[in-house]
Amino acid sequence: MQFNNNIKVRIRGKYATAVTKAILDLGFSVVQASDVIMSRFNLGVDNSAPNVTIKDSGRVPGGLVFMGDCDAVNEVLSGFLRVIEYRALVWRSVVPLHRVVMGVIKGETGNGYVVDMGGTDAELRSFSGYYRVGDAIPVYVTRTRVLPKDAIMVMPGVRVDTHHVSIFPGSGNVLLSSHIKDPEAKSTLLEVGLRYVNGLRGYSIKWRSSAQFLNKEEAVKEVEYAVRVLNETEVRSRVSEPYTVLQDGECIVEIIPSGDAKIILDNVRNSVMPTIIGHHTYKTFRRNTALLDLVEALLGHCSDRVGFSSEFMRQLMSGRYRVGIVHIRPNGDALRLGMADVLRLEPSEVVLMRRLRGGGYLDGLGIPKAEGDLAITCTSLGSNYLIHVYTDGSLRPKGIYANVNTPVEFTGSNILYVDLAVDVVKAWDSSEVRVVDYDEYMSYVKMGIIPQRIQDRVSDVMRELQTNIGKLGEDCLSRARDLMG
Repeated sequence: MQFNNNIKVRIRGKYATAVTKAILDLGFSVVQASDVIMSRFNLGVDNSAPNVTIKDSGRVPGGLVFMGDCDAVNEVLSGFLRVIEYRALVWRSVVPLHRVVMGVIKGETGNGYVVDMGGTDAELRSFSGYYRVGDAIPVYVTRTRVLPKDAIMVMPGVRVDTHHVSIFPGSGNVLLSSHIKDPEAKSTLLEVGLRYVNGLRGYSIKWRSSAQFLNKEEAVKEVEYAVRVLNETEVRSRVSEPYTVLQDGECIVEIIPSGDAKIILDNVRNSVMPTIIGHHTYKTFRRNTALLDLVEALLGHCSDRVGFSSEFMRQLMSGRYRVGIVHIRPNGDALRLGMADVLRLEPSEVVLMRRLRGGGYLDGLGIPKAEGDLAITCTSLGSNYLIHVYTDGSLRPKGIYANVNTPVEFTGSNILYVDLAVDVVKAWDSSEVRVVDYDEYMSYVKMGIIPQRIQDRVSDVMRELQTNIGKLGEDCLSRARDLMG
């Protein structure tokens, strides 16, 4: 597949080296690279504005965000997903951020209106009685839905966003991106912005991060272009039909690579510099990577990367008495299931025990939960399921709950996986095996969040669990009893 080599990509965050290698190999250009990345890849300075920015997600642990021009985002994302063999959950913006469209007032809410943007509803906060149902008005998107729980918010009016500057309804301020640090650049951009903002009644100007690399002449040209487009957009908004898109906006995509995708990225990074298997998982929750840096410096003198990486993971897991369990849902929520006591913690065998609070019912089983009940969890690194055996305080079993998930990871202090919503359950004293939450799983499939590659694996795991859940639960409980003496 041929990609557009005119697309420029800016890359930041914990995956920067691996992503840069992948992006360059796909034929795209990397711009505004950090000094470290320029050194590692022997890149020259190129501070032109990106079409796409790739950075760490601020919402989903271990996730990545792709944002920018919609066509470019789609192309870069397509190439990257191919590199990681489509082993990732993907959340796409329902409507581009900052898109300007002729919306139609659909109805009132308690604090505003529902606006139909052409098949997608958005919320407009305003005083009651200001608009009537059926009114067609220009609106722009201030918040879009990327994760399923997100709301789409719009404001009345038009705005313009170039790669360097935004002009939007406001009180005549000139604003700067927080990423613009250089005092001289700040001074230049403020001077140019103030020269033009006074002629824009009811609008503010905000310089975007890429504007820090403009000289004064370039900044003037950029803001004059944006003003011209703004005026044209205002004129079009007075004569356009409902649902007409006046400005495209920017697409946002969040992805979370699965554990096996992170290993692919570990291997990509290893083609640039020594990288242990487990590098990107280890960095999921960590800012201080001094230990990792030291280990990888030693790896550079070792010929057995697989063995070295395995031993590092064994040492990382050894001697721990408690670990956390981080359970990421397909809607993007990251749930911490609390700390678990370690019965066994090795790459090939993980056996944990949690004490449950009384009240309510055991998940999916409908069995009352009593104070002092235990949850015994058995899995291994790379497994696509976790077996939970629920017992009373004397290890008398009540039921089995099998969680279907992406490959299990260990971050250094937490067991981590993405729950795929569907589960298999069985009461201990019953022969009935039930699949629960399958409809929820299918809702994520229909939203395009779970790719075919992962769906195929879910189908295989479901068949295995439906056949073997009883034995898997018995083996798990037996192992826990052995380890507890």
